[in-house]
Amino acid sequence: VAEHLNPRLATVLCTDPIDQVCVDVFTSRGHEVLQRPELAKNKEALLSAVSTAHALVVRSGTKVTADVLDAAPQLSMVGRAGTGVDNIDVAAATARGVLVVNTPGGNTVSTAELAFSHILAAARKIPQAVASLKAGRWDRKKYTGTELSGKVLGVVGVGRIGTEVARRCKAMGMVVVGYDPIMTESACRASGIEPVPLEELFRRSDFITLHTPITPETRHLINRDTLAQCKDGVRIVNCARGGIVDEEALLEALESGKVAGAGLDVLESEPPEAGYALVAHPNVVVTPHLGASTKDAQVRVARAVAEQMCDILDGGTMVGVVNAPDVSYARAKSLEPYVMLAERMGAIQAQLLGPAQVRRVGVTLRGKDLARPELVDTVKTAVLRGTLQAITATDVNFVNARAVAAEKGLSVSVNTSESTELESGYSNSMSVTFELHGLLNANRVITGTVHGGGELRITSMDGFELDLPPAPHMVFFNNEDRPGVLREVAAVLSESGLNIAHFSSGRRADAHAAMGAVVTDEPVPAEVVDRLAAVSGLSNAAAVTLREDVDPMLNVRSSSETVNRQGVLFGSSKPSARPRSPEFSSGPCKKRPGYDLAALPTACLGRSHRSKLGKARLKRAIEDTRRILRVPDDYLIGIVPASDTGAYEMAMWSMLGERPVDAFYWESFGKGWFGDAKSHLKLESTGLREFSADYGHLPDMSQASPDHDVLFTWNGTTSGVRVPDASFISPDRTGLAFNDATSAAFAMDIEWDKVDVTTYSWQKVLGGEGAHGVLILSPRAVERLETFTPDRALPKIFRMVKKGKVDRSIFEGSTINTPSMLCVEDYIDALDWAEREGGLKGLMKRSQDNLEVVRGFVERNDWINFLAQDPATLSSTSICLTLDLNAAQIKKFVGLLESEGVAYDIGAYRDAPPGLRIWGGATVEKEDLQALMPWLSWAYDVCAEDSRVEKAA
Repeated sequence: VAEHLNPRLATVLCTDPIDQVCVDVFTSRGHEVLQRPELAKNKEALLSAVSTAHALVVRSGTKVTADVLDAAPQLSMVGRAGTGVDNIDVAAATARGVLVVNTPGGNTVSTAELAFSHILAAARKIPQAVASLKAGRWDRKKYTGTELSGKVLGVVGVGRIGTEVARRCKAMGMVVVGYDPIMTESACRASGIEPVPLEELFRRSDFITLHTPITPETRHLINRDTLAQCKDGVRIVNCARGGIVDEEALLEALESGKVAGAGLDVLESEPPEAGYALVAHPNVVVTPHLGASTKDAQVRVARAVAEQMCDILDGGTMVGVVNAPDVSYARAKSLEPYVMLAERMGAIQAQLLGPAQVRRVGVTLRGKDLARPELVDTVKTAVLRGTLQAITATDVNFVNARAVAAEKGLSVSVNTSESTELESGYSNSMSVTFELHGLLNANRVITGTVHGGGELRITSMDGFELDLPPAPHMVFFNNEDRPGVLREVAAVLSESGLNIAHFSSGRRADAHAAMGAVVTDEPVPAEVVDRLAAVSGLSNAAAVTLREDVDPMLNVRSSSETVNRQGVLFGSSKPSARPRSPEFSSGPCKKRPGYDLAALPTACLGRSHRSKLGKARLKRAIEDTRRILRVPDDYLIGIVPASDTGAYEMAMWSMLGERPVDAFYWESFGKGWFGDAKSHLKLESTGLREFSADYGHLPDMSQASPDHDVLFTWNGTTSGVRVPDASFISPDRTGLAFNDATSAAFAMDIEWDKVDVTTYSWQKVLGGEGAHGVLILSPRAVERLETFTPDRALPKIFRMVKKGKVDRSIFEGSTINTPSMLCVEDYIDALDWAEREGGLKGLMKRSQDNLEVVRGFVERNDWINFLAQDPATLSSTSICLTLDLNAAQIKKFVGLLESEGVAYDIGAYRDAPPGLRIWGGATVEKEDLQALMPWLSWAYDVCAEDSRVEKAA
């Protein structure tokens, strides 16, 4: 495998028909391609042809079995131009260290469109009607079908294809439920699919479409028992794999009428025998495995498999590998040496076993940089490879290390801890422990770290402190802690012609012995080890040789040359996982998971907002708001113009001036309300007090007077600082409390008895549309409106009082000006989603969970911090962060993430300190934030490295 890492010709054998673009990609990258599609049906010829192949490209026709792999000693990978790899013996490939690569996204659209076509055909009996008409019959009544609109589609397997089918069916008005044993509930809902147990899916569905691989668990998933659970008249579509449906049971159900129709693109045996009863059934539409049979898909998968394989052959990134660990998180330059260290410590441990047998291997990762769950698989595999290479004759690599270990019953457990051993003085360290058979409490522990510049060091072994670079040639020994012993060791090595490159010796307080480790320029022969063992006062002498062969999983390509060095990971440091949604803007904010504009009701569009229907929808929005936010019954809720700004200024212009005002602000929007009160409302003559704080801090809120009106923001959208609670508002106040809650509503628990005016906009936590605001008034605020007349002219859109009384129609669905009814429906849709998520409590939990993702990342990295200085004031929606970068670097940082399509609009607000502002409201998925965090590290590494290069220049 290693010999093909250098950019030289590899021989690529294609044994199934494939588009010419595949050949063109390989040849343009310098590789030789042999097209032999006839080999798929000639096993003997295939066994001969693969003997000289370095890579094999197949579709579904060629069966890559264990004997085919055995006949290919130079084979490094098998590429499947398509999704399914059931025609490839993946286990056998893994055991032989052969990569298996597929192109799971290439056929997605083609297969989804075919499945959708089968759903339509099953619903309307189109093929049967066409055949009847062409036979000269006009049977309209015989081919009466059923509509899709309003029917329930059950999707079994909510992957790429299942999601695409669901999207098309939702556009037809279907209700979509889905079952997937792996996909999380939130991810399922993000695709617009209601997650349900499999039994419920069978019970509820009018149509069932299958999109799972064929496994022992899914074979005959549709059988007599499961069909019995289904509705009478259900329709079954299978465009996935033959064998998922028990065809005998399906035929029985079709004959009995239990199943009204079926659409099949795959069968258990292909092609079927002539006259096969299921194919001949009048209510079955069958196609000859056409899922990927579009020109578009053929070109797409052919290009993709060639590009992916070329990248691997040339030492680049590895995409689509199905049988190797995901090392993408370990690609950061700061982590590469630790993977190398893990492998070398495994190799050292194995060679120091002597006659003992290892029973169990344990690894401990310490420090914020290493204690990452995503690193566990890579480190585990590295330790296994190092261990197995040293003690077995098998060629072990990152592909087959786990399989070889499983055969030998060898397992590795990994523990992580962000705390470090203080006495070690290292911020990150790794320990590899071998627990030995037959010896009570017999463990050997090796600990190591990486110094600046990527220098590997063994820092201790069995409690003996060392400072040892794990070099290719070493010899270890224990010795009595007395003068003269080490001189004799040096003499033996010198007499044997071995030059000492490095020496390390460590003592242990509880023993009268020491440990020595010597690095030599050449291997230490067995006879030299025997001479060392004969030295008086020396014991346990053992030589260790670390192999320097290069695993293809650990290869990096520079711009000028190919660099092969063990422990350096291939490709760039970019993470491979991406957020499903890159929308982290603080306004307008991300739409709810599963949002579908086409699913919004449209009956109100083109109708007057003053019509009976229009008023009813506006009133519904108000009532749902009250219920979800738990607003008291005697508070008024109105939909008003101009977003949160319009709502807050409407209240200020209508109510302020009756008494002095205390204005509290710690970010731009609160500062704006103070500016309005001072410069536009001219309230200084009435009494206007200003309480402010810098970004990241709160002013002294206790200064609020109970006899003054108070202006404040519950959550500082541009600073990420919120009030912890409303304790600064007196329950016995005579003034009014004006609460701008635009980024707090639906994410934080507002104490309604402490606030008199509350405003927010739809575009924030619920991800609604802009231009509409909500104004919530307490009875005390209503009293102010009805007893105080401001000495200023009010624009029409600010007027809430008629003939001395509040116009309550505004708070019952009669808006002051014309609203967008499409935006109203969008808001109601968001409120319905909020109800399904558990109301306010559920939304608060989602937002808090998002904050915890970011908090954990900040705690693990010293280059990023919250702008908020007091953890009690930390916002869970507008999460504001500072970086150890200057303003220009931060601008580049944000631009990098946007150009990669992983995060949009996350730069700090223009008036705030340079940094990030990441939205963590309830519509953002926790999984998306988890996927984003490694990208922040990547962007920081890029910007910091560029800065170092500039300084060096």
